[in-house]
Amino acid sequence: MSPKSITLVVIIAIVIGIAVFFAYPLLIQKPTGHEVLGTPDKSYLGLADVFDGKPKIEVSTRMVQIDDGGVNFSGFLAEPVKDGRYPGIIMIHEWWGLNDQIKSMADILAREEYVVLAVDLFEGKVATMVPDAQANIRNNPPEKTIPKMQSAIKYLRGLPDVDPNKIASLGWCWGGGGSFLIGVNENLQATVIYYGQTSKDKMVLDRLREPVIGFFGAQDQSIPVEDVREFERILKEQGTSVDIFIYENAGHGFANPTNTQAFRKDEALDAWNKTLVFLNSNLKS
Repeated sequence: MSPKSITLVVIIAIVIGIAVFFAYPLLIQKPTGHEVLGTPDKSYLGLADVFDGKPKIEVSTRMVQIDDGGVNFSGFLAEPVKDGRYPGIIMIHEWWGLNDQIKSMADILAREEYVVLAVDLFEGKVATMVPDAQANIRNNPPEKTIPKMQSAIKYLRGLPDVDPNKIASLGWCWGGGGSFLIGVNENLQATVIYYGQTSKDKMVLDRLREPVIGFFGAQDQSIPVEDVREFERILKEQGTSVDIFIYENAGHGFANPTNTQAFRKDEALDAWNKTLVFLNSNLKS
C-alpha cells in the first residue's frame, strides 16, 4: 500500500471515529414513544394494574356499530349498569388503533360514573409495529376521522343514559390530537389531551372555548414544549380555561403502561388523578 493510500485510510478512520463519538449518545438514548419498536406489552391492559382508587361501580361493555348517514364505524361502549343519566366521553385511541389497552381505559373510566365510547377510527386495524401504526394515520387523515368523531358525539348524546349537555373528549398520542380536533369542531363541555398535536393558529384556537387540560412530557421528541406553552398562552389570552402540565422526567407515551420504554408510573398516576378531578369538576358539578 502506497503512503498516499495509507494516509487516506487513516483520514477515513479518523472521520468515522469522530462521527461515532458524536453519534453514540444518540444511539444509546432511550426512545420516548413514537420511535419504540416491537409489540406492546399486553400484560398491561391499562392503568387498572397500577391505579389504586376508590371502589368502582359495576359497568357493562360491548362493541357497537354506528351508521350515521353514511358515516360508518364501530366503537367500544362502557357504561354503568345502574340506571341513571351520566356524562358521556368520547375516547380516542393512539396510532395503534382500538386495542385492548384503550378498551381497558374505557372500562376504568366508566367505573367513575361515565358513559364512555372508545371509537375505532381505523376500521378495525390494530397495529403492533411502528410501520403499521404510521400507515394507520396516513390512511386516516382528519377529513376522514373528524366526521366519525362528530357522529360518535351525536351517538353519545342520543343514548338514554347520557346527559347530552355533559360531553367531553379524551385521547392519547394521535388520539390526543384527535381530542383537540373534536374539541375545536364540536360544542363540548371539556377536552382532555395527552401528548397530542394541537395548534398555535389563533383562528383555529378561537373555536376551542370549553375547559381544556393537557399532559405532556418535557423529553417528548415529537411535541415541542415551546409549542405547548404557546398553545396554552393563546388559550389563556382568549379566555379559555386551560391547565397544562409538563412532566420533566417523561417523554411521549408516558401514560401508556404497555409502552414499557416510555411509561412513567408516578407521572401517569398524577395525570390520571388530575384528569378525574377535571372531568368531575366540568361534567358533574
